[in-house]
Amino acid sequence: MLIKRLLTAVILVPLVIMAVLKLDSSEFLLVMIPVLVISSWEYSSLIKMRRWLAKALYVSALMGAAYFLNQTPFLLMPLLIVTLLWWVINSFWIISFPRHTDYWNGHLTTRLVNGFFLFVPLLISLSALHQIDSTLVLLLLTLVWAADSGAYFVGRAIGKNKLLLSASPSKTIEGAAGGALFPLGVMFIYVRFGFENATFEQYFFYGILSLVVTLTSILGDLFESLHKRIAGVKDSGILLPGHGGLFDRIDSLTASAPIFFLAYGFLT
Repeated sequence: MLIKRLLTAVILVPLVIMAVLKLDSSEFLLVMIPVLVISSWEYSSLIKMRRWLAKALYVSALMGAAYFLNQTPFLLMPLLIVTLLWWVINSFWIISFPRHTDYWNGHLTTRLVNGFFLFVPLLISLSALHQIDSTLVLLLLTLVWAADSGAYFVGRAIGKNKLLLSASPSKTIEGAAGGALFPLGVMFIYVRFGFENATFEQYFFYGILSLVVTLTSILGDLFESLHKRIAGVKDSGILLPGHGGLFDRIDSLTASAPIFFLAYGFLT
């Protein structure tokens, strides 16, 4: 499994980096759309949408909403603020799982709305970040990769104390700590070489930003885990060997991307 994960990462990571840095904002958006189409299709299977026509209509509606909102800049901040509040509520469902599950998974309308807030703000925030500076998208991705890698390797090496046993039995407190330390190291390097004569305030603010990304990436990961546990599946799909589905690879970004955009604007 680890070899498959590494081989898939070796192939995908350079392609993602090239797409982020070499494409202009319009081209980057075009590349992002099929990623979200596949991910939202996988999500529709997790929420028990069985008919392909219903899935196609739902995915089309999500992409239509994402396109409209992406063309309406004045709605960006209100949408992301509502998204932040939505993730605050999600943190309650995650911590209390499996209690109160029916409130967010017992009604189809709620599951459909969840899909909107998972994928639409993700696309819009990544597009907005790319328009500001493509390196910000790469920084976010690197932080998320570092958090994921730190949690995986530290958790496997020394993880003993479960983080949230009912929500995700494999995650440990030690792994979460590793998931926080690795991105801090990445951010330290970013500030050290990205700013001339970096000040203590810059290290501090970007350190806080790193912790925000770590916490929200764990939040996104755990929320997808709840859907998989209820659906009774290990992965959202089989597209990526060793990683599962495409939704499994971007679940951390569903929370971290929009909240990173908000935190970056606030802290800097």
